[in-house]
Amino acid sequence: MRKALALLWLGLGALAQEVVVYPGFAEVKEPVHLPPSTWVYLAGEKLARIVPGSLRLLGVEEEERLYQGGAVLFRYRGEGEAWLRYLYTGLTGEVFYTLEEGRLWAWARLRLEGEALSPKRLTLLVGEVRAPEAFGVALKALEGPTENPYGLFRYELAPRRLLPGTTEVPFQKAVLAPERLLRYRGAFRPGPVLPLERGYRFPAPFPLAPGSLEVVEEGLFLGQALLPATPEGQVAEVWLGRDLKARLTRAVSLLSQEEKEATYRVETRLENPYPYPIVLLLEEAFPKPFRLDFPGATLLPEGYRFEGRLNPGATLTLTYRLTLPR
Repeated sequence: MRKALALLWLGLGALAQEVVVYPGFAEVKEPVHLPPSTWVYLAGEKLARIVPGSLRLLGVEEEERLYQGGAVLFRYRGEGEAWLRYLYTGLTGEVFYTLEEGRLWAWARLRLEGEALSPKRLTLLVGEVRAPEAFGVALKALEGPTENPYGLFRYELAPRRLLPGTTEVPFQKAVLAPERLLRYRGAFRPGPVLPLERGYRFPAPFPLAPGSLEVVEEGLFLGQALLPATPEGQVAEVWLGRDLKARLTRAVSLLSQEEKEATYRVETRLENPYPYPIVLLLEEAFPKPFRLDFPGATLLPEGYRFEGRLNPGATLTLTYRLTLPR
Protein backbone atom coordinates (compact mmCIF):
# COMPACT_ATOMS: atom_id res chain seq x y z
CA MET A 1 0.00 0.00 0.00
CA ARG A 2 2.79 2.41 0.90
CA LYS A 3 4.55 1.57 -2.37
CA ALA A 4 1.38 2.29 -4.34
CA LEU A 5 0.94 5.63 -2.54
CA ALA A 6 4.57 6.53 -3.25
CA LEU A 7 4.15 5.78 -6.96
CA LEU A 8 0.94 7.81 -7.00
CA TRP A 9 2.74 10.75 -5.37
CA LEU A 10 5.55 10.56 -7.92
CA GLY A 11 2.98 10.55 -10.72
CA LEU A 12 1.30 13.63 -9.29
CA GLY A 13 4.73 15.22 -8.84
CA ALA A 14 5.41 14.86 -12.55
CA LEU A 15 2.38 17.07 -13.12
CA ALA A 16 3.65 19.68 -10.66
CA GLN A 17 7.17 20.16 -11.97
CA GLU A 18 8.78 23.57 -12.11
CA VAL A 19 11.06 23.96 -15.11
CA VAL A 20 13.44 26.81 -15.97
CA VAL A 21 14.87 26.45 -19.48
CA TYR A 22 18.22 27.93 -20.54
CA PRO A 23 19.94 27.96 -23.96
CA GLY A 24 21.81 24.70 -23.28
CA PHE A 25 20.02 22.97 -20.40
CA ALA A 26 17.11 23.23 -17.98
CA GLU A 27 16.67 23.29 -14.21
CA VAL A 28 13.94 20.85 -13.16
CA LYS A 29 12.26 20.65 -9.75
CA GLU A 30 9.92 17.78 -8.93
CA PRO A 31 7.92 17.57 -5.68
CA VAL A 32 8.46 14.34 -3.76
CA HIS A 33 7.12 12.89 -0.50
CA LEU A 34 10.07 11.34 1.33
CA PRO A 35 9.99 8.48 3.81
CA PRO A 36 12.29 8.73 6.82
CA SER A 37 16.06 8.44 6.28
CA THR A 38 16.38 6.88 2.78
CA TRP A 39 14.77 7.10 -0.63
CA VAL A 40 15.63 5.70 -4.08
CA TYR A 41 15.21 7.81 -7.21
CA LEU A 42 14.71 5.63 -10.27
CA ALA A 43 16.10 7.97 -12.92
CA GLY A 44 16.75 5.37 -15.62
CA GLU A 45 18.12 6.74 -18.89
CA LYS A 46 17.42 10.30 -17.73
CA LEU A 47 20.44 10.11 -15.41
CA ALA A 48 22.82 10.28 -18.39
CA ARG A 49 21.43 13.77 -19.20
CA ILE A 50 21.57 15.11 -15.65
CA VAL A 51 24.58 17.38 -15.04
CA PRO A 52 26.92 15.68 -12.53
CA GLY A 53 26.70 17.29 -9.11
CA SER A 54 23.38 19.03 -9.79
CA LEU A 55 21.05 16.32 -8.45
CA ARG A 56 19.93 17.14 -4.92
CA LEU A 57 17.03 17.05 -2.48
CA LEU A 58 15.70 20.38 -1.25
CA GLY A 59 13.89 20.46 2.10
CA VAL A 60 15.94 17.84 3.94
CA GLU A 61 19.55 17.59 5.11
CA GLU A 62 21.37 15.19 2.79
CA GLU A 63 24.03 12.85 4.17
CA GLU A 64 24.91 10.66 1.16
CA ARG A 65 24.05 9.87 -2.46
CA LEU A 66 24.84 6.48 -3.98
CA TYR A 67 24.64 6.09 -7.76
CA GLN A 68 24.02 2.55 -9.03
CA GLY A 69 23.16 2.20 -12.70
CA GLY A 70 20.07 4.30 -13.38
CA ALA A 71 19.12 4.60 -9.69
CA VAL A 72 20.23 7.02 -6.95
CA LEU A 73 19.99 6.17 -3.25
CA PHE A 74 19.60 9.23 -1.02
CA ARG A 75 20.37 9.16 2.71
CA TYR A 76 19.18 12.22 4.65
CA ARG A 77 17.78 13.61 7.86
CA GLY A 78 14.10 14.39 7.74
CA GLU A 79 11.00 13.25 5.87
CA GLY A 80 7.85 14.54 4.22
CA GLU A 81 7.41 16.97 1.36
CA ALA A 82 10.55 18.04 -0.49
CA TRP A 83 11.87 18.84 -3.97
CA LEU A 84 14.08 16.77 -6.24
CA ARG A 85 16.18 19.24 -8.20
CA TYR A 86 18.63 18.74 -11.11
CA LEU A 87 20.08 20.39 -14.22
CA TYR A 88 18.98 18.54 -17.34
CA THR A 89 20.76 18.79 -20.69
CA GLY A 90 17.90 17.00 -22.46
CA LEU A 91 15.85 20.23 -22.56
CA THR A 92 17.07 23.44 -24.17
CA GLY A 93 15.40 26.66 -25.24
CA GLU A 94 15.78 29.76 -27.35
CA VAL A 95 13.67 32.62 -28.70
CA PHE A 96 13.02 33.80 -32.23
CA TYR A 97 10.85 36.52 -33.72
CA THR A 98 8.64 37.32 -36.68
CA LEU A 99 7.86 40.84 -37.89
CA GLU A 100 4.93 40.75 -40.31
CA GLU A 101 3.06 43.85 -41.47
CA GLY A 102 4.12 45.74 -38.32
CA ARG A 103 3.23 42.94 -35.88
CA LEU A 104 6.11 41.59 -33.80
CA TRP A 105 5.74 38.09 -32.36
CA ALA A 106 8.14 36.52 -29.87
CA TRP A 107 8.31 32.72 -30.02
CA ALA A 108 9.89 30.14 -27.74
CA ARG A 109 11.58 27.10 -29.26
CA LEU A 110 11.98 24.22 -26.78
CA ARG A 111 13.86 21.03 -27.70
CA LEU A 112 13.31 17.98 -25.49
CA GLU A 113 15.10 14.63 -25.53
CA GLY A 114 13.90 11.80 -23.31
CA GLU A 115 10.59 11.47 -21.51
CA ALA A 116 7.81 14.05 -21.56
CA LEU A 117 7.59 16.82 -18.94
CA SER A 118 4.44 18.45 -17.54
CA PRO A 119 5.52 21.56 -15.62
CA LYS A 120 3.00 23.61 -13.68
CA ARG A 121 5.45 26.50 -14.05
CA LEU A 122 7.55 26.97 -17.16
CA THR A 123 10.16 29.74 -17.40
CA LEU A 124 12.52 30.52 -20.26
CA LEU A 125 15.80 32.28 -19.43
CA VAL A 126 17.84 33.23 -22.48
CA GLY A 127 20.71 35.55 -23.27
CA GLU A 128 24.33 35.70 -24.26
CA VAL A 129 25.70 32.90 -22.07
CA ARG A 130 28.55 30.66 -23.19
CA ALA A 131 29.65 27.31 -21.80
CA PRO A 132 31.35 26.44 -19.52
CA GLU A 133 30.16 29.54 -17.66
CA ALA A 134 26.52 28.78 -18.36
CA PHE A 135 25.86 26.55 -15.35
CA GLY A 136 27.42 29.02 -12.93
CA VAL A 137 25.40 31.90 -14.37
CA ALA A 138 22.27 29.79 -14.16
CA LEU A 139 22.75 29.09 -10.48
CA LYS A 140 23.36 32.76 -9.73
CA ALA A 141 20.34 33.80 -11.79
CA LEU A 142 18.08 31.57 -9.72
CA GLU A 143 19.14 33.28 -6.48
CA GLY A 144 17.17 36.47 -7.14
CA PRO A 145 13.72 37.49 -8.45
CA THR A 146 14.99 40.25 -10.76
CA GLU A 147 13.38 40.49 -14.20
CA ASN A 148 16.59 40.03 -16.18
CA PRO A 149 19.19 38.51 -13.81
CA TYR A 150 22.87 38.63 -14.69
CA GLY A 151 22.26 39.62 -18.29
CA LEU A 152 19.62 36.93 -18.94
CA PHE A 153 16.09 37.63 -20.17
CA ARG A 154 13.26 35.96 -18.22
CA TYR A 155 9.99 34.93 -19.89
CA GLU A 156 7.15 33.16 -18.11
CA LEU A 157 5.47 30.71 -20.49
CA ALA A 158 2.03 29.15 -20.15
CA PRO A 159 2.22 25.71 -18.49
CA ARG A 160 2.01 22.90 -21.04
CA ARG A 161 2.95 19.30 -21.54
CA LEU A 162 6.29 19.06 -23.33
CA LEU A 163 6.70 16.06 -25.60
CA PRO A 164 9.98 14.77 -27.02
CA GLY A 165 10.95 16.77 -30.08
CA THR A 166 10.79 20.50 -30.84
CA THR A 167 7.92 22.66 -29.56
CA GLU A 168 7.43 26.24 -30.80
CA VAL A 169 4.94 28.55 -29.08
CA PRO A 170 4.29 32.31 -29.33
CA PHE A 171 4.36 34.06 -25.97
CA GLN A 172 4.37 37.85 -26.59
CA LYS A 173 3.28 40.22 -29.33
CA ALA A 174 3.24 43.95 -30.07
CA VAL A 175 2.22 46.31 -32.89
CA LEU A 176 5.14 48.40 -34.19
CA ALA A 177 5.76 51.25 -36.58
CA PRO A 178 9.38 50.43 -37.47
CA GLU A 179 11.64 52.85 -39.31
CA ARG A 180 13.10 51.56 -42.57
CA LEU A 181 16.84 52.11 -42.79
CA LEU A 182 19.46 52.33 -45.50
CA ARG A 183 23.08 52.29 -44.38
CA TYR A 184 26.60 52.63 -45.67
CA ARG A 185 29.28 51.94 -43.09
CA GLY A 186 32.91 51.37 -43.90
CA ALA A 187 36.05 52.95 -45.29
CA PHE A 188 35.87 56.04 -47.50
CA ARG A 189 35.11 55.17 -51.11
CA PRO A 190 35.27 57.64 -54.03
CA GLY A 191 32.26 56.07 -55.75
CA PRO A 192 30.60 56.24 -58.17
CA VAL A 193 28.06 54.00 -56.33
CA LEU A 194 28.25 53.00 -52.67
CA PRO A 195 26.59 49.75 -51.50
CA LEU A 196 23.67 50.09 -49.10
CA GLU A 197 22.29 47.74 -46.47
CA ARG A 198 18.57 47.67 -45.68
CA GLY A 199 17.24 47.30 -42.16
CA TYR A 200 14.66 48.19 -39.55
CA ARG A 201 14.75 50.16 -36.31
CA PHE A 202 12.18 50.28 -33.53
CA PRO A 203 11.94 50.73 -29.73
CA ALA A 204 11.73 47.36 -27.99
CA PRO A 205 8.12 46.91 -26.79
CA PHE A 206 9.31 44.32 -24.24
CA PRO A 207 12.73 42.87 -23.34
CA LEU A 208 14.19 41.27 -26.46
CA ALA A 209 16.63 38.43 -25.95
CA PRO A 210 19.01 37.79 -28.86
CA GLY A 211 17.42 35.63 -31.54
CA SER A 212 16.67 35.41 -35.23
CA LEU A 213 14.09 37.77 -36.73
CA GLU A 214 12.15 36.98 -39.89
CA VAL A 215 10.61 39.96 -41.73
CA VAL A 216 7.58 39.74 -44.01
CA GLU A 217 6.08 42.78 -45.71
CA GLU A 218 3.16 42.86 -48.16
CA GLY A 219 3.16 39.09 -48.10
CA LEU A 220 6.80 38.84 -49.21
CA PHE A 221 9.69 37.38 -47.24
CA LEU A 222 12.29 40.16 -46.96
CA GLY A 223 14.97 38.36 -44.99
CA GLN A 224 16.13 36.92 -41.70
CA ALA A 225 18.83 38.26 -39.41
CA LEU A 226 19.97 38.29 -35.80
CA LEU A 227 18.08 40.64 -33.49
CA PRO A 228 20.56 41.71 -30.78
CA ALA A 229 19.71 41.73 -27.09
CA THR A 230 17.67 44.89 -26.39
CA PRO A 231 16.14 45.94 -23.05
CA GLU A 232 12.57 47.24 -23.09
CA GLY A 233 12.34 50.83 -24.35
CA GLN A 234 15.76 50.87 -25.99
CA VAL A 235 16.20 50.94 -29.76
CA ALA A 236 16.62 47.67 -31.64
CA GLU A 237 18.23 47.51 -35.09
CA VAL A 238 18.28 44.59 -37.47
CA TRP A 239 19.98 44.40 -40.87
CA LEU A 240 18.70 42.21 -43.69
CA GLY A 241 21.45 42.49 -46.28
CA ARG A 242 22.20 44.41 -49.49
CA ASP A 243 19.60 46.80 -50.89
CA LEU A 244 19.45 46.45 -54.68
CA LYS A 245 17.03 49.27 -55.52
CA ALA A 246 18.31 52.44 -53.88
CA ARG A 247 21.43 54.05 -55.38
CA LEU A 248 23.82 56.08 -53.24
CA THR A 249 25.99 57.90 -55.77
CA ARG A 250 29.16 59.90 -55.19
CA ALA A 251 31.26 62.39 -57.12
CA VAL A 252 34.72 63.54 -55.97
CA SER A 253 36.50 66.60 -57.39
CA LEU A 254 39.91 68.10 -56.58
CA LEU A 255 39.74 71.60 -55.05
CA SER A 256 43.40 72.25 -54.22
CA GLN A 257 46.69 70.45 -54.11
CA GLU A 258 49.87 71.14 -52.20
CA GLU A 259 53.14 69.32 -51.75
CA LYS A 260 52.00 67.19 -48.83
CA GLU A 261 48.19 67.20 -49.00
CA ALA A 262 45.19 67.62 -51.26
CA THR A 263 41.66 68.88 -50.61
CA TYR A 264 38.61 67.34 -52.28
CA ARG A 265 34.95 68.20 -52.64
CA VAL A 266 32.85 65.09 -52.02
CA GLU A 267 29.19 65.06 -53.07
CA THR A 268 26.96 62.14 -52.05
CA ARG A 269 23.40 61.83 -53.36
CA LEU A 270 20.44 59.55 -52.67
CA GLU A 271 16.93 59.55 -54.11
CA ASN A 272 14.35 57.60 -52.13
CA PRO A 273 12.81 55.12 -54.60
CA TYR A 274 10.32 53.68 -52.10
CA PRO A 275 6.68 54.67 -51.37
CA TYR A 276 7.51 55.14 -47.69
CA PRO A 277 9.97 57.28 -45.68
CA ILE A 278 13.47 55.97 -45.09
CA VAL A 279 16.35 56.91 -42.81
CA LEU A 280 19.84 57.11 -44.34
CA LEU A 281 22.74 56.24 -42.03
CA LEU A 282 26.30 57.01 -43.12
CA GLU A 283 29.45 56.19 -41.20
CA GLU A 284 32.81 56.49 -42.95
CA ALA A 285 36.42 56.16 -41.84
CA PHE A 286 39.31 58.03 -43.50
CA PRO A 287 43.03 57.35 -43.67
CA LYS A 288 44.91 59.41 -41.10
CA PRO A 289 45.78 62.20 -40.85
CA PHE A 290 42.72 63.91 -42.35
CA ARG A 291 40.69 67.11 -41.98
CA LEU A 292 36.94 67.15 -42.55
CA ASP A 293 34.49 70.02 -43.01
CA PHE A 294 31.02 68.46 -42.94
CA PRO A 295 28.22 70.63 -41.46
CA GLY A 296 25.43 68.52 -39.94
CA ALA A 297 27.55 65.43 -39.36
CA THR A 298 28.94 64.08 -36.11
CA LEU A 299 32.72 64.12 -36.39
CA LEU A 300 34.57 61.08 -35.04
CA PRO A 301 38.29 60.39 -34.50
CA GLU A 302 38.16 57.96 -37.43
CA GLY A 303 35.71 59.87 -39.66
CA TYR A 304 32.06 60.91 -39.26
CA ARG A 305 28.50 59.73 -38.66
CA PHE A 306 25.43 61.18 -40.38
CA GLU A 307 21.69 60.47 -40.20
CA GLY A 308 19.08 61.92 -42.52
CA ARG A 309 15.41 61.25 -43.34
CA LEU A 310 13.88 61.14 -46.80
CA ASN A 311 10.20 61.13 -47.70
CA PRO A 312 9.01 59.08 -50.68
CA GLY A 313 10.55 60.44 -53.90
CA ALA A 314 12.73 62.96 -52.03
CA THR A 315 16.40 63.52 -52.86
CA LEU A 316 19.17 64.19 -50.35
CA THR A 317 22.48 65.73 -51.45
CA LEU A 318 25.39 65.94 -49.01
CA THR A 319 28.61 67.83 -49.63
CA TYR A 320 31.77 67.97 -47.55
CA ARG A 321 35.42 69.02 -47.91
CA LEU A 322 38.05 66.41 -47.19
CA THR A 323 41.81 66.99 -46.88
CA LEU A 324 44.09 63.96 -47.13
CA PRO A 325 47.85 63.45 -47.37
CA ARG A 326 49.17 62.96 -50.89
